[in-house]
Amino acid sequence: MRRFKNNKILDESGLSLIEVIASVVILTIILLGIFGLFVQSAKTTKNSEKIVDATYIAQTEMENLYLQTKKSCEIEDVMIRCYPISNYVKAIHDLGYTNIDDSGYPLGYFKKYISNSNFYVKLTVKTPVNGVDYLTRVIIYVIEVGNSGEVIKAQMENTIQWSSL
Repeated sequence: MRRFKNNKILDESGLSLIEVIASVVILTIILLGIFGLFVQSAKTTKNSEKIVDATYIAQTEMENLYLQTKKSCEIEDVMIRCYPISNYVKAIHDLGYTNIDDSGYPLGYFKKYISNSNFYVKLTVKTPVNGVDYLTRVIIYVIEVGNSGEVIKAQMENTIQWSSL
């Protein structure tokens, strides 16, 4: 460090307090922006997981209903165990659904709560499809119940052909 007392030339190296504070403020602003990206990414990931879970539930419920329609008609003590179109409500109840609306044939609305989750399944059955009595249009909604109310997380629609017994 050089000092000249007579000419008042001082050579002091280093950072002043204002420069350090300005650097810390700029670094904080940059880090807060990056932290915000991480928070948003975590929220998006959580929402995506819920949608995937709801879609899996909808697919599983649709497959279970489809299997109910394709069960072979086994004769047990002269009792037929298949589900014709006239008995679709029993087939749906056998899957654990309860009636929401008792309007019955040709419309039916059913509900099933999924254990260990905050989802429930709403099943809508509309018959007949295009005038064919043994075809039903099935719509499955997987609904999440949360603090902000009920939100549809997945929806699946299919046309199912029932036995014509």
